Amino acid sequence: MPATMNKNVKASGMASQSAAPPTSGAKQLKHPLLDEARAMAARGALKEAADTMERLATEVKPNERAQVLSLASQMVKSLDNARALTLATQATEAAPQSAMAWMALAVVHDEARRHKDARAALQQLLKCRASPRDRVEAGRMLSRLGESAQALEAVREGYQASGRDIGLASYTLRVALQCADWDLSELVIAQLKQAHAEGRTEAAGETPRTHVLWCAEESTNIKVISAFAKKVYPTREPITTEPWPHDGRRKLRVGYLSSDFREHATSLLALGMMRHHDRSRFEFYGYCTSYDDGSALRREMINRFDKARSLSKLNDRQAAELIKKDQIDVLVDLNGLTEGTRHGVMAWRPAPVQMSYLGYPGTVGGRFVDYVIGDDYTVPKDAEKLYPEKIIRISPTYQINDYLARYLPPAPTRSEVGLPINRPVVGMFNNVNKVSAVVWKTWMRVLQQVPQAVLWMLDPGPVASKNLRLRAQSEGVDEQRIIFAPKVKQEKHMARLRQCDLVLDPWPYGGHTTTSDALFAGVAVVALSGTNFASRVSGGLLNAAGLGDLVMPDVDAYVARAVTLLNQPKELQRIKASLRQKRDRLPVFDAPTRTRQLEAGYVAAYKRALLGQVPEHLNVKVNHKQTDVPISGVPTNSAPQIVR
Repeated sequence: MPATMNKNVKASGMASQSAAPPTSGAKQLKHPLLDEARAMAARGALKEAADTMERLATEVKPNERAQVLSLASQMVKSLDNARALTLATQATEAAPQSAMAWMALAVVHDEARRHKDARAALQQLLKCRASPRDRVEAGRMLSRLGESAQALEAVREGYQASGRDIGLASYTLRVALQCADWDLSELVIAQLKQAHAEGRTEAAGETPRTHVLWCAEESTNIKVISAFAKKVYPTREPITTEPWPHDGRRKLRVGYLSSDFREHATSLLALGMMRHHDRSRFEFYGYCTSYDDGSALRREMINRFDKARSLSKLNDRQAAELIKKDQIDVLVDLNGLTEGTRHGVMAWRPAPVQMSYLGYPGTVGGRFVDYVIGDDYTVPKDAEKLYPEKIIRISPTYQINDYLARYLPPAPTRSEVGLPINRPVVGMFNNVNKVSAVVWKTWMRVLQQVPQAVLWMLDPGPVASKNLRLRAQSEGVDEQRIIFAPKVKQEKHMARLRQCDLVLDPWPYGGHTTTSDALFAGVAVVALSGTNFASRVSGGLLNAAGLGDLVMPDVDAYVARAVTLLNQPKELQRIKASLRQKRDRLPVFDAPTRTRQLEAGYVAAYKRALLGQVPEHLNVKVNHKQTDVPISGVPTNSAPQIVR
């Protein structure tokens, strides 16, 4: 087990152990030693499993050696990247035409953030007689590594060669959306819709985040995500079955589990609670599952914990044992089912109360998580019955942020950021994968009705930007009115964001941190009301900012509101001035109250566990002027009030 992580030293950083193993169309080897190694790996004995696989490699036929070494590399990659690299390299040498070997090598390089080497390995894979599945998986990785053109070609070829295998649809869709290839994405979405209508949700095997990029039906979301969690994360024997005893003096111990303690939106938001937590009544443990990016944000996050530990070289069982050893009362997963998650740690139930917060908008499948933290808007009463978890509501918005503690730099001039000086600027700084053909067509309607306006959006890369310009032209909008902004550091982005006149929110997966950014910069956001957690976040934030009248019920109203505002520059300036003047009084930026609500929710949930009560939906009501919050031991009846 690792010692407490030195706050001035890098936490060893490999990617999630939940990353998919390399795929292959090759005939799978059968051997007793292979079964033995897999059993070892399943119980966490990864080094021993790799040792057994190396022994097996000396006994199999030459054409099977690459498969064995590739599997051994994947078993040990989270513990010893150097050894995994050696094994994967030996696999490619044993069979230079093995797609499985090149995939194993790419994964090892990727986890060590040797991105150039990972790209090279994937390009070698695509030169092999790779299976359709291998091609789609390679395309998914290439997309994440910035090789969008090659990625799109690989997934399209693999998907079509498979006969449009429903099991490859989710990864294909992910790349198609990232490239704004809506012909391909709409083809895949139609197939997925049909699969769900026919009751083949499990066969579709959608990944959670890609699914909510297109589907806003909450009941379907929960079925898809629950099926994914069941497939990927097997049920384990809980290692913690009873709450830790409290005598009224022991501080409640809260653990935060995340791969995003670095320059990431989750940490930007989470600093709001870390700065305001009540240290007299709580202890806070940070469990880091990723790498040290050297950023100031990471250093501040790590320094805010009473104890910070690295789990990146531990398997899920070992990580869970460490958390249990720390006697964590409430374990809060800040990833959910997103890239880099270590949800498998939660499967061992290392804490008596487990929650999901901030990283993923909605359910995480419910099997290992007792509570999801939301609010009255993101999870209304009629939706809570769909959730396998119970809901802790901290209204008016579940989202905490640290904006008031941040410096808002002076705005650059429009010419300095490549914008026309005297034309309305419509902003959109979400990832392009949130933009569908329907959303784009709607935005083009706005530009058609406000001929002087330009659309300013985050540069999505050469493939997507070309596709977006072509789509603009097809809607009768001059492509020169689409302006792409380069990616910059957060401070520079917040400064330039102030040059927007209005921000348009996409759907069904709307803006979250991007909406908070806009509001803090003083920019109005027009959003749809939404029908699931991911699509309701912007509406909740706007309500908490006193701008509920910018949350529209349908697309036509959305267009009309945006057009009206763009034709009323004085009204936009009034909103901007109001946001600036009231910033320190708006609930949307009230991190101290949000923190008290979170703490009250932790206490109430733990009290139920201490009393032997099952989890229940909890609504946290906090008086904004209140300062006394019961934390340690079994809480008293003083506010914050918890109501059903």
